[in-house]
Amino acid sequence: MLRQNYLISIFYLLVIFQLLIPAYATAATLANSYSIVLASAPGKNLNWSPKQSSLLKNYTIYVEKTSVDGAPWERLCVGYFDSRKDTFTLINKIKKTYPGAWVQKTPTKNIVRTLSQGSTKAASRPAPKPAVRPKPAAKVNQSSLSDEKLKSLMVRANTEFKNEDYSAAVRYLTAVIASGQNQYSREALELLGLARQRKGQNSHAVAIYEQYLAAYPEGEGADRVRQRLAGLLTATRAGKEKIDMKTVETRNEIDTYGSISQYYWHNITSTDDIGSITTQSQLISYLDVTTLQKTSRFDHRYQFTADHSYDFETDRDSSELRFIDTYYEVAHRKTGNSGKIGRQSLRIGGILKRFDGLSGGYQITPDMRINALAGYSVDVNNKDSINTDKGFYGFIFETGTFLDHWNMNVFYIDQSYSGLQDSQGIGSEVRYRDSKTAAFGMIDYDLFYNEINIIQLNANLILDHGRTVYVNAYMRKAPLLATSNALIGQAAASIDELKTVYNIEQIHQLAEDRTADSQLITVGGSQSLSKKFDLTGDVTLSRTDGTVASGGVAATPGTGTDLLLSAQLVGNNLLRKNDTGVLGVRYYDMDSSNTISLIANTRFPINREWRINPRLQYDIRNFSADDRSQKKIRLLLRSDYRYLKQARFDFELGYDTISDDFNVNGQSLSNDNLHFMMGYRYDF
Repeated sequence: MLRQNYLISIFYLLVIFQLLIPAYATAATLANSYSIVLASAPGKNLNWSPKQSSLLKNYTIYVEKTSVDGAPWERLCVGYFDSRKDTFTLINKIKKTYPGAWVQKTPTKNIVRTLSQGSTKAASRPAPKPAVRPKPAAKVNQSSLSDEKLKSLMVRANTEFKNEDYSAAVRYLTAVIASGQNQYSREALELLGLARQRKGQNSHAVAIYEQYLAAYPEGEGADRVRQRLAGLLTATRAGKEKIDMKTVETRNEIDTYGSISQYYWHNITSTDDIGSITTQSQLISYLDVTTLQKTSRFDHRYQFTADHSYDFETDRDSSELRFIDTYYEVAHRKTGNSGKIGRQSLRIGGILKRFDGLSGGYQITPDMRINALAGYSVDVNNKDSINTDKGFYGFIFETGTFLDHWNMNVFYIDQSYSGLQDSQGIGSEVRYRDSKTAAFGMIDYDLFYNEINIIQLNANLILDHGRTVYVNAYMRKAPLLATSNALIGQAAASIDELKTVYNIEQIHQLAEDRTADSQLITVGGSQSLSKKFDLTGDVTLSRTDGTVASGGVAATPGTGTDLLLSAQLVGNNLLRKNDTGVLGVRYYDMDSSNTISLIANTRFPINREWRINPRLQYDIRNFSADDRSQKKIRLLLRSDYRYLKQARFDFELGYDTISDDFNVNGQSLSNDNLHFMMGYRYDF
């Protein structure tokens, strides 16, 4: 097990720095002056259009060039000030219009053009001459990539976005943007923000939308982005930046939207000894309804999300209604303070996922927020009632973006179960993102058991020439360490029943005995081979340690180190525009067996509304203990049809056949499985 002494040196080091650039001697009068950076964006000769504000009319507005990770950027600035202190009064007011504004020492040598000349402040000193006289704007490719390569990346990005593979779309779009200003920059930046939003990475989406509005403040796209940004800031209350009240202020506006879906699953298994039996016949219904009410001061959100499963193979008592998210939230538009009551989700650390209770957030500053929450955690198998046996309270402190690329949170969650301490978690999540790198780190430490529950690191890096690399690694408890783990393998149904057999110390020991250590690391990457083909591959090593025997529960052996090798050749636009084809091979080596899989997969558009997705997989599995061999063929056909952008109809037909050369008591282990699924989703 991982012990506390491994954490002595763990801490976060935040380095605050200011960029100081010496001015030219010929501009000595400006060498010691200061300016305010209003916004920045990648590219050269950008068409900046400053927002109209009476605060800026007496100052000089100019554009300077800079570089971020070797790529050209431009900054929209206002100046000039004799000292940093002189900027304090103005910058606090400017941040209402430009939330991300900051102060810098005026880098005279990087000034490329002046957009407006101040009438008072600028009169006290000569206006800087452009260091570089820009050529008239032209629609040319200033990217490090060719026009054909950029077009290929955008086609792939749009294809993956339509296929709802948002992670792949993010990789392609990031490559387009990181290459420098080009004809796709505006479209790529908007789509990147939407892809991040669809992935649930709202903080990333907020930052991208703000970057978009700084670079492209006018036009139809800017209106769309403002609406999405306003929705994120008011709905999630992430508190990353102050909200532009002119953009989002409305009165008595009510909007209701959501979706309803139903899917029927049917599975038939056939064996030589038993014949054909139906193993699944189930209808799953899902309803998601959101109502937003916006007034001049408050935003109200009413959320109802639930699903229902009906099993046709058993009686009606097996039907299950689950409430997933059912809550009311109110947020004050000016301050960002908010409160929520009901069944809700928590996306912090590795601890609670869904709970019934209260949560509230207080916006300390535009970049700092404190959240408090309390209630009862929702068990996986009990989602239609309140689990009052397992209560908790906690606090979460979160920041906006700092040092240009970082944001983080610190959390504390204290949970009890039937009068006993269940867990006491403290930890932090840290994120870093720039044009080529995205990284996430997290630690969750249990103060009660003095054990690490989770350490996790994810990193993605975009290299030159169409290469990407990524690393995913974690060490965690399996399951996460908590007193409730003592029930694993016991006849008792609750901790109260277990107390009649064991004392408190024994129960805590049982919880530790039932909890294993698990480790995993994946290293992979991709390489663009041509306009149509990409090669991807990764290596994964994983293991789960065993547990000891205690309390009448037998020991479980460890898995040893499992090895997974995977490689894929991905092609786009092979037979038809926007099609995707994949040829893959996987090798999985475990202590008990090894398996090699050959995979052919394609997504093929019949037209704009209808797509089909045939898939073929062939597995060969060899068992170590008895030289047993098993072969499996899987045929799968998926299809989806979209109607009027609101309705989607899905169909899936699959067939598996398993051939096993081993018999148990004269009975063959070979079998066939046939399944199909049909359903629909309607968005309103």
